Amino acid sequence: MLAADCAWAVLRAEHAHIRELLTLVENAVESGGWAFGGSQAQQLSALIERVQAFDQTTHRPKGVVLVQALRGRSVQADDLLIRLESARDHGDELLTEATNRLKAAASGVPIAASGVDALLKEHRLLVLAHLDEEDSLLCTHTAEHLTREDWAAVASSISVTMVPAKV
Repeated sequence: MLAADCAWAVLRAEHAHIRELLTLVENAVESGGWAFGGSQAQQLSALIERVQAFDQTTHRPKGVVLVQALRGRSVQADDLLIRLESARDHGDELLTEATNRLKAAASGVPIAASGVDALLKEHRLLVLAHLDEEDSLLCTHTAEHLTREDWAAVASSISVTMVPAKV
């Protein structure tokens, strides 16, 4: 189905972008300067906010109709959706905690940055596994359970989220 192929092409392109952003965060963490607060902590915090903004305002909205269409189609699909949502929520918590610690460190409390690297490593591994599950298991479940009409609605909703709203 063309609509399914188009929808997954957009979602996978965004997954690739998220992976690139995670690599930027990982590289910034490895530089180590952020641990002492100051501008490098602020820069790392800005990178984290960039990851969050892309995920929450660009990527997630595209999956809303897809998830709604898939929910209730099979026990396995529902279990996967619950697992993915739980992982997403945990990832959000990890980034919030890392950002809070970095802001405290940037404000002159360097000890606050303690553990940020572990939080961001856990987040990265969690998100990479999440994206892999979306690209494989979620894709399989949607192929098995969504109809042409479902895919038309999904593709339409994705196209709407790709066009900037006119104010």
